[in-house]
Amino acid sequence: MAFSSTHTNYIKSLYKRLLSESSLFFDDRTRLFIQQRTREGFHDYKHSHDLIRVKYKIREARKVTRLPYYAYSANFPKKFLHRLEKANRGHQKEAMKILSDSYGRSGKTRHVLLYPYLHGNQPPMPPPLVPHAPRTAPPPPLCPPLCALVLQDLNKPLAPQLPAPEFKPLHPGRKANLLWRHRSMLLQRIQPPLPFEIIVELESKAGATSDHPLSCVVQIKGGPRWHALYAHLTNAFFDPTSHHLSPHAKLVPSSLFIRQQPLLDSPYSYRKLSLVESLEPKPLVPPPIPYTERQKRRLYQKLLAKIPLIDLIQDVWQQKNDYTVSRSHWVPRATHQLLRDPIPSHVIQATLKKNKKK
Repeated sequence: MAFSSTHTNYIKSLYKRLLSESSLFFDDRTRLFIQQRTREGFHDYKHSHDLIRVKYKIREARKVTRLPYYAYSANFPKKFLHRLEKANRGHQKEAMKILSDSYGRSGKTRHVLLYPYLHGNQPPMPPPLVPHAPRTAPPPPLCPPLCALVLQDLNKPLAPQLPAPEFKPLHPGRKANLLWRHRSMLLQRIQPPLPFEIIVELESKAGATSDHPLSCVVQIKGGPRWHALYAHLTNAFFDPTSHHLSPHAKLVPSSLFIRQQPLLDSPYSYRKLSLVESLEPKPLVPPPIPYTERQKRRLYQKLLAKIPLIDLIQDVWQQKNDYTVSRSHWVPRATHQLLRDPIPSHVIQATLKKNKKK
């Protein structure tokens, strides 16, 4: 299959639209993250001749909803689930998803943040349970910071409880599979800490002051410093699109230019246009809705709720057993979590009697 005659114009329009929408987002590091990922994705498939792969990347960039057949009538408006457009128009749920991807709670950035813990000065692999059978080798041990995150943040054991058959010992191959399955589950759920400089920046955006006794700046706690874990990684092992989390990154300022011209229809769309619909001009894209300072502060507080805080790390394999994992004090909490001392039982009973319906 050959590319459409309007393929080049459509790709340029999509590329410009993504860059213009990213420049309107309120977070500076997220703007740099989106622009780097957009440039990398379009550069990787610039000379690709795989039409199926290119069409998949177009759908991934647009995030178009798959509507039923009756949704293409003249009375049913076309709905796009472009996450960035919705976030710039005041949808805080979509903005929270973008912030989570940018700050390593999911996606490629999360794997980049976990890389030094899993592959930095890692000890040799343990020998297989059955000699000359490499598939029976158990997983390697985790570094002390990851062990603290698993035990204190996930509340999970480091090793699973293996079954004990009654009439024969557990097969070594099955034992290795169970160990690797538990390790994969832990690595899928664990949330890596951010660099210390980024944690301090997020707390200041969430409303913390630099001289507050509970802030990470005063307590000197939050995560490893950038130069200790990530600065020495080369581009061969470090994703260049994750340099937005570097404290020395050159951030992108917000743009004042607003594009309201709608995006062109995909040349690979199988929808049949009617004559009336083709003659009508497309409606302009609504202008972005700026977030208030309170809304930004709330979003950063929700983001901090997903980020664990850990002691400063100089070497991930430093034998230290007193790592403590906590959360930021600027995280929204329930009332019972804010109270340090538990409420006495007689106070609870008296309150329930007063509020009891007669």
